[in-house]
Amino acid sequence: MEVLLHMPKKLKIPMNLLEWIDQHMFESKEHFFKHKNKVIKITNDMVNKMFDVPGGTEPFIFSSDNPQVKAEVSELRNKYVDHRNKMPINKIEEVMLSDETEDGFIRSFIFYFLSSILCPASYCFGNMKFLYSLRDVSAIPSLDFGQLALDFMCEESERHFEMIMNRPTVEEMNKSSYIGGCLPIWGMIYLDFVLILILLRIISQLWITLFLGYLM
Repeated sequence: MEVLLHMPKKLKIPMNLLEWIDQHMFESKEHFFKHKNKVIKITNDMVNKMFDVPGGTEPFIFSSDNPQVKAEVSELRNKYVDHRNKMPINKIEEVMLSDETEDGFIRSFIFYFLSSILCPASYCFGNMKFLYSLRDVSAIPSLDFGQLALDFMCEESERHFEMIMNRPTVEEMNKSSYIGGCLPIWGMIYLDFVLILILLRIISQLWITLFLGYLM
């Protein structure tokens, strides 16, 4: 995950492009972008490579009926809550930077990464459900980060769409609103796909030019 240390502070992908891409994202058994005759299949490997996260296959768990697990998660949550009984991102960062144990730092770092970059909500707070999968730090490399990000974005996109459609007037529908999830992932995958198409067209044109030149 060393690539996270070198990420730019601002990803300059136009918001209107991200909104347009999000409107053309679909989910059945897989995640894909579709517009006219263009289809881009979105896989968890794409996300893993983008953020250089472990390519694990174990799904994240978000709850448990086990009293011991619940107690452990509750104890972890207490580390990150502030005086309002909430888990703001800056509190998670504070705990991360002050933790002197390796496991504690790794857990807080991943919690910070999930809550602020990979799966941010429309508010700047940590999501308690992530702590269920972060109890055992040694199991973190086996987790499927890419699938988590894709599923989270689709859930947030659906929630955002329903919220807009439930607004009483067209004027209200057109008002800007926050949406959770790491939307720049859509943008980077889409732009990468477009760039490849452009390069293929250039190469194809070069080959045609060379071939015609050879015939002449």
